[in-house]
Amino acid sequence: MNSHPRSHLQRPSPIESLAPLTGVLKRTVTTRLAREFGDHLPLPLLRRAMEEAESVARSTGFTDLFFPALAEEKVRLVSAAVCEDAVPADLLHSAA
Repeated sequence: MNSHPRSHLQRPSPIESLAPLTGVLKRTVTTRLAREFGDHLPLPLLRRAMEEAESVARSTGFTDLFFPALAEEKVRLVSAAVCEDAVPADLLHSAA
């Protein structure tokens, strides 16, 4: 008999094996936000907001953790600003 017990546990995968998940996460978040805000937000503005969110998320060292929330926050802020700009100024001040 073999005196050395064999372990059937697999070695942990290197962190690089998670790289494809990052792309999937970004596509999923982008698709969801484009579906939600695509009607009132031009695509270039949506992309720019997503790029800024990704940049901030990368600076934390935990990109995948923070990217979805930051992306949603950035897109909501841009959407609110665009919608506010679309309302004529006289209507904004008439409510005050």
